[in-house]
Amino acid sequence: MSAAASRAVTRVIASHPESAGTLPVRRALPERDRRAVGPWVFLDHFGPFRAEPGVDGVGPHPHAGIETVTYLLEGRNEHRDSAGHEGIVEAGGAQWMTAGKGVVHAERPLAGGDGAAVQHGIQLWVSLPRAMKMMPPRYRALPADRIPVVRLPGASLRVVAGELAGAKGPAEPVMPLFLGHLTLAPGESVELDVCGGHEAGAYVIAGEGEFGSGAARASAGELALFEDQGGPLAIAAGGEAPLEVLLLGGVPAEGPLVFHGPFVMNSVEQARAAEIAYRSGRMGTLAEAGAANP
Repeated sequence: MSAAASRAVTRVIASHPESAGTLPVRRALPERDRRAVGPWVFLDHFGPFRAEPGVDGVGPHPHAGIETVTYLLEGRNEHRDSAGHEGIVEAGGAQWMTAGKGVVHAERPLAGGDGAAVQHGIQLWVSLPRAMKMMPPRYRALPADRIPVVRLPGASLRVVAGELAGAKGPAEPVMPLFLGHLTLAPGESVELDVCGGHEAGAYVIAGEGEFGSGAARASAGELALFEDQGGPLAIAAGGEAPLEVLLLGGVPAEGPLVFHGPFVMNSVEQARAAEIAYRSGRMGTLAEAGAANP
């Protein structure tokens, strides 16, 4: 808890339908008037739905200039990339990949012990700083049992990255940032301290609640944006169901931000160079799952 006044919410963004591979998603970032929250420049919420193993998923595709994060709420997910990294995470875990100068990767759902392949999660991108846009690719799986859980009155908080409520997440991001999954029981509220210079947002996964000093309301599929500087983040659950929130933020992204499909760079020239590197095979290649390697 903090004695400082909590931050106000400046705006609530409604996500909109999109698709990623065969998966229907709700996209909250980037948005026309807000391209980033801290260094986070992309947020897709997928599921929950029943996937078909071997059919559904996101096939081989490139990224450059960013880190990609898949936080899984339900199901199992497999990652492969052209740098030779592989990993599988289950519900409560995350895949954290640094694309850097460029890599091709793919993600697909896997069946659980009961044969079902339910998928529910959040896909995010982090823009790398200007000086590190061309760093080598890397990958890390973050199993659910490695992610600390903080017990608060009427609430629990899973800290994936950065520091929240005195806990430090296992991710090793390039940019100073935080990422946490908050669950609040109906009628409960919390105030969470974050760095005063960090931008901050709260994406509602499920339920509805009130956010900030002015008690702005947001419900499932909406992203509440807090003032870019100031005190703690105040969140209260409304309705009769628990409130599930993804908390994200950090230092502002280093601009200018140039979005070109799966690449986020600092200039048009960089984005064109990334496209050429991919088309010419310099990012490597990755066969479809189950296909023979060329």
